[in-house]
Amino acid sequence: MIKIKWVITDNLSDITLEEFDNEWNGIISGYFELTINQNKEGFCPQRKIKEDEEGLEDILYWLNHLLKGVHALKKGEEYEMFLLTMNVYRLVMKLDEGLHISFINNKNNETKWTEVVSMQEFESELYESIEAFIQFIKKTNPALMDSKWINRLKCPTG
Repeated sequence: MIKIKWVITDNLSDITLEEFDNEWNGIISGYFELTINQNKEGFCPQRKIKEDEEGLEDILYWLNHLLKGVHALKKGEEYEMFLLTMNVYRLVMKLDEGLHISFINNKNNETKWTEVVSMQEFESELYESIEAFIQFIKKTNPALMDSKWINRLKCPTG
């Protein structure tokens, strides 16, 4: 089982494309949670977000890097994603007879956990999450759809 959840806590409705691309550097803060079988990393509240609440995860970073991982795997490459707020860990993806996803401690190189899942299921969940993200941006601030940062989600190389 694969589940990607995210909630954006930044107010994106009043910023310009130039501000987003140049001052915000494409960072969209909120909560992000990745569940692979019984392993859950990150946190996504199951309640309504308070008006002044701020999440620490960069949602666009996660989605872009997971997408880059899919593209690397399809080229026969292993992919490592360094986790910004969980900087002690990195996520490693390898593809052979299934998609192997591991959380590895950066300090001692020990594996916290490894799960094997279907590449098709992972891609499906990721693409659904990316589409929901894009729809959220379109609804909240359509001008941001022209952002160089958001366009990375649409390009074939991630």
